Amino acid sequence: MLFPLLTSSFFLLAQAHPKPQTTISRDVVVIGGGSSGTYASVNLHARGHSVAVLERQGRLGGHVETYHDPDTGAPHNLGVILYYNNTLNTDYFSLLGVPVGPAAQGGAANAWLDFNTGKPAPGFDGAADSAAAFGPVLTEYLTYIGENYPYLSLSYENLTYPIPAELLEPFTVFAEKHNFTALLHTFDQFSQNIGNLWTLPTYQAIHAFENKIVAALSQGFVNPLSGDNQDIYNAAARYLGAENVFLNSTITGVDRSGACFGFHPPSPVCVLSTTGSNTTLVQARKLLVAIPNTLDSLHAASLDLDAQEHSVFSQFTAFTYGVTVVNAPHLPSNTSYTNVGTNTPFHLLTLPGAFSFQPLSGSRFASWFGAIEPSGWTDERIKKLITAEVLKVGGGKASEISFDFLKNHAPFRLHVSPQAVARGFYEDLYALEGRKNTFWTGAAWAEQDSSQIWLWSEESLLPKMEQALA
Repeated sequence: MLFPLLTSSFFLLAQAHPKPQTTISRDVVVIGGGSSGTYASVNLHARGHSVAVLERQGRLGGHVETYHDPDTGAPHNLGVILYYNNTLNTDYFSLLGVPVGPAAQGGAANAWLDFNTGKPAPGFDGAADSAAAFGPVLTEYLTYIGENYPYLSLSYENLTYPIPAELLEPFTVFAEKHNFTALLHTFDQFSQNIGNLWTLPTYQAIHAFENKIVAALSQGFVNPLSGDNQDIYNAAARYLGAENVFLNSTITGVDRSGACFGFHPPSPVCVLSTTGSNTTLVQARKLLVAIPNTLDSLHAASLDLDAQEHSVFSQFTAFTYGVTVVNAPHLPSNTSYTNVGTNTPFHLLTLPGAFSFQPLSGSRFASWFGAIEPSGWTDERIKKLITAEVLKVGGGKASEISFDFLKNHAPFRLHVSPQAVARGFYEDLYALEGRKNTFWTGAAWAEQDSSQIWLWSEESLLPKMEQALA
């Protein structure tokens, strides 16, 4: 009776998924064409491996968001803003044929205000604080973590156990103990929403800040000479070829059992993807998942998670983070505004809130916002929050405030509790690499930073994938 059962199972699998119009075979199928998925795809392709990239948006690039100023036509990078000026990155841009140069520096004067009151925080001098942060205390900080926690600079892959107790403490406690408090406010502004810094575990803070600060001090940053970071991803799409990049894709099935939904021939990995009215079956040796590893995102991509994967990914939570362009006619356009706290530890800003208002042209300001909740922040709720803060800072009426652009990047900066980390969460996470012919990449595996994701890809992900493909 074995063979009739198998035949029946294959028939049912095939019936559940209509026959695709197109079938292609690749070494690797990549789900997600953001920073991590694109970088891995380009470099696998460059090393002789065939790839297919499935991306739900109409472009590659993920969190890259370019706002084109309607008055000047100038591009403004509001999602991914800068890239480290290092050899790895410049070689990547050269491979793609994208000329780059030093990133432009903002020239507006800065005002440090509590956006909840619209007033300066008594006792806080933003300029003096910034100057102190890049003084001797920063050298002392980098020396200390370099000597004690060098394994935190790239990822959590090489954590040592048991986790040192001070790494599980809030970062402000760690900073007070070692006399690093002069760094806190500047670190908070570097963070791209890492939550409320006074509750942030120290291991997260060290990991998030070290490479950014070293880059700022010793490398500087670059952008495409065009000023538009989207050019990198448009070039990547051309480099990979239209036959290997499937935009506006909806994934309707993933089969890692080897049965390939009952279609023939069988394959270690099969993915069904629909674009418009066309369904493509991608048969591949390996799968690379390059989308946020939340259960909602993975289920939306039809990932057939097993119990081990579900157990790991179900522990993730995230923050909300995004960017708007707001018309604020009563804010002086020659000033940048940075949010600080009046009654908070070390004058750190309180979330939810905007991190800053940066002038563009006319009465337009770019504003980055954050919240500690992973969901629930609708566009209207975000606009209401930003409007209230603009009115506190600049005055005027709510009816005078409007929005040209809004993008919410939630779920942002996936993380777990310190207790889960102490129990070995990251050992369990990285143990998933290569299981079931599946590899994983993205910010949760490295850092919420394209440059750091690419470095981790070179040092960890790609060597593992190439070995598996050999």
